Amino acid sequence: MTSPDITNRLANTGQLLVRSGIEIDRILSSIAQAGDTVSANLPSRTMFLSRLVCVEPVKQFVLLSYSDHKPANTEILAARSVTFKCNHRGAQFAFSCNSPRQAIHARQPAIQLGMPTTMLALLHRRALQRVQAPAQANVDCVLRMGVLSFEARLVDVSLDGMGFLLGEDAIPLCAGTRLEGARIRHPQREPLVVDIEVRHVARVALADGRRATRIGCRILAAPADLEELVRLFIIDLQ
Repeated sequence: MTSPDITNRLANTGQLLVRSGIEIDRILSSIAQAGDTVSANLPSRTMFLSRLVCVEPVKQFVLLSYSDHKPANTEILAARSVTFKCNHRGAQFAFSCNSPRQAIHARQPAIQLGMPTTMLALLHRRALQRVQAPAQANVDCVLRMGVLSFEARLVDVSLDGMGFLLGEDAIPLCAGTRLEGARIRHPQREPLVVDIEVRHVARVALADGRRATRIGCRILAAPADLEELVRLFIIDLQ
């Protein structure tokens, strides 16, 4: 199901820009589970109508079923990027995916696209307004483990405090570690001091080829402090 907190938050604000990959995954998974129609208006003025059949947040792709209109499928596969819309649980969601290609899902032809990195959520009763999306926040933090300290970057936070950190290669952490007194440098206020529970650790390759450590975690902070971090990734566009 779509996170109730997203639903409640949208009811209070009317329009949100979601940059949290965790929340985007939850919304897309809910859309797929509900079987809601996903549409795209193509340059040829053809309407593409489909459904999400798979969401892969780890491998960073989604799968759509083929539409019943073959020319629309051909046009989607020839595009570099496609913007989709979906009405789901009383709201409209819009998101863009790139690099479409042919795939197979459950022995049926499907269209694979890259996972969206942003999503616009809008209540039906609200008129879509032109807004300028704020720049992506650069949220650095310092992790402390005994006498050792490591620098990392906070790259995702969900409404329930789940998050991801990206740090240097081979940081000596393991699942179950609790990091107390981590300092997160908020771009608009004084640094926040939080505790972090490490859930999983993986070595990853960045786009430039460098190796890094990706840390899945839960951020333990006062509600007001957690809200300050959430607002950097789920932005009210009122």
